[in-house]
Amino acid sequence: MPASTEPIIGFPRESTAGDRRTLLTPEVAYVLADAGFRVLTEPGVGAGIFRSDAELAAAGVRFAAPEKVWAAPLVLRYKSTNPGELSRLRPGQSIGALFHAEGDPALLAAVAKRGITAYSYEFLEEDGRFPLATPGGEIAGIQAILYGAQALQTVHGGRGVLLAEVTGAAAPQVVVIGCGTVGSAAARTAAALGARVTILARSQDSASRYLPDAPAGARVAVNTPEVRSGALAAADLVVGAILVSTFDTPAMIIEADLRGMKTGAVIVDATCGYGDGYLPTAGPVQQPGDAPRLACGVLHVKLDTLPALVPVTTTAAYTTNAAPYLVRLACVAVSGASDPAIETARIAHDGRLVHPVCRQHAAFYGVPA
Repeated sequence: MPASTEPIIGFPRESTAGDRRTLLTPEVAYVLADAGFRVLTEPGVGAGIFRSDAELAAAGVRFAAPEKVWAAPLVLRYKSTNPGELSRLRPGQSIGALFHAEGDPALLAAVAKRGITAYSYEFLEEDGRFPLATPGGEIAGIQAILYGAQALQTVHGGRGVLLAEVTGAAAPQVVVIGCGTVGSAAARTAAALGARVTILARSQDSASRYLPDAPAGARVAVNTPEVRSGALAAADLVVGAILVSTFDTPAMIIEADLRGMKTGAVIVDATCGYGDGYLPTAGPVQQPGDAPRLACGVLHVKLDTLPALVPVTTTAAYTTNAAPYLVRLACVAVSGASDPAIETARIAHDGRLVHPVCRQHAAFYGVPA
């Protein structure tokens, strides 16, 4: 049984290396308090985004040692990436976080065997949308264009094209593969800088739905091999922004495609994923500050930490969007309420994995589900 049945929510300090984001802000604390929940956290939880303990205390937050915070019936974090930390939890407790456990066999195993109930925000679906993935996706799309603009400069080995409208110079050519949250943000940012943008959608239905929101002057087309080949050949920058990229995702850009692209062009994988995925030429995930990877004369940037590089902005956007869902999650996990949307985010319960994506990946890795 969990250590407490009071309506307490514990917010441990984040521990992912290099990540300064937090889920607990004064604004979130006020919303949870208004819903009848007590908030417990460790001192310094907001230091990474310059929010003080005094601000949190004024919002009704109480401070305690880590072991008391982790003993709350519901533990909420921004991210949970360390399998070892789950040993702090006892069977019957609940935890919510951005797990992305499907890409980590050790984390999948740890989530399953602890006997806890775990919710992973990125899976939460309501009305056909993934609302808790929206802020991070928007920031990743914007950052993909900014990183691509840097990589295009000659100091990084790029083509030497400025990703902006300049009088007397041809407009740069940007191709965005995908028109979801990440792709839409990338296309909007590239167009605002003055690029000529082509957005490749998965299907005609996707293209038609996206077209009213496309930037003025942008070309929206269905992502067929023929259309994609022509777009890649003209591109200075390509942003890969499809939603799913994993061990069984078909390759979309291969070495033969690179040989038809401009020398010094750049590909940014903005959604990354697991395994080779749809952009196998991008290679393994890179770290911030790494030089772009060069393959067949084309530079590749593959970063899965883009929102983490701007923690003040990301925390503000994410918590503003997430606060009402955190209340709903607490009502389910602590108060026993029923909420179909919250249930879509459940990845583990009572010693087993319950989300189909996590179970699929567990089978691939040989992890007991």
